[in-house]
Amino acid sequence: MKSIKWLEKNFELVILAAFLIIMSVLSFANVILRYCFHQALSWSDEVSCYCLALSAFFCLPCAIRMGSSIKVDTFTTMLPVKMQRIIEMVCNVGMIVFLVWLFKGTVIIIQNAAKIKQASPALQIPLSYLYGIMGFAVVLAILRYIQVIVKSLTKKNGEREEAE
Repeated sequence: MKSIKWLEKNFELVILAAFLIIMSVLSFANVILRYCFHQALSWSDEVSCYCLALSAFFCLPCAIRMGSSIKVDTFTTMLPVKMQRIIEMVCNVGMIVFLVWLFKGTVIIIQNAAKIKQASPALQIPLSYLYGIMGFAVVLAILRYIQVIVKSLTKKNGEREEAE
């Protein structure tokens, strides 16, 4: 049970750390191979590029989980706390709607890439797999927003006042 709670709390961080390690190792190895041995890995740039793109998608659920999303709250901080919570709830639900729409588009892109058997240039990895990982990150972001909403709704009044 502890490992599941730890994974729930750190899942995105582990994935982001893995992507960073992969990018760092491949870039370092490619520099060494290129300048010391005059040979380079033909596929390392492609893998690093995919790791970078995928890490951008996994940053969203990570930011949601940590509560560090970009917000402009100049106006809302002037409102009463109850109104702030209502606006926050509306924004969270709006983000879920947007992410569901984004996921729908992602599914169409995955289907099109699979239909034409589109593959990456160097490694010939089916791009539908990579798009699928991006879709997974969008679903994870939706789940993180649902978690935020549930936590907000289940907080007791005393806990809310202590947090503020």
